[in-house]
Amino acid sequence: MGIRQRERAPAAVPLNGRLFRLDEAGRPLLIGRRCPDCGCSFFPSRVICARCSRIGLEEVELSGCGKIWSYTIAHQAPPGAVVQPPYAIAQVELPEHVLVQSLVTDCRPEDVRIDMEVEIAPVKVGQDEDGRDLVAFAFRPARSPARNDDE
Repeated sequence: MGIRQRERAPAAVPLNGRLFRLDEAGRPLLIGRRCPDCGCSFFPSRVICARCSRIGLEEVELSGCGKIWSYTIAHQAPPGAVVQPPYAIAQVELPEHVLVQSLVTDCRPEDVRIDMEVEIAPVKVGQDEDGRDLVAFAFRPARSPARNDDE
């Protein structure tokens, strides 16, 4: 008999690999584009800079933290939705001056506010045919950084 291999949990995969990828910890990393001429950033990805019309933008990982710029609370869900109403959908402004539309999780919809600090979080939405978790991204209220007891 051979040595039994330890079974590993199936890896998670992004629902849309053109919008984000997952880091080693399973945290979503947004994929954007940045213009090397004027520095303008974009999400989702694009080929031509909307500010200076340069063709050929650089791929960049965008920040995983931002602030709620605008939001709405949905009281009905479209067919096939993975969330139950009511839920909040927000425009999150990242430090790169990019707006990202996202579900807001881990809080009650009525607690969402303009300028609320948020961070990106993975959301399991199903499994693929190989049994791997399909993951989307959402934003949740930012957690306070751990305090350093030496301070």
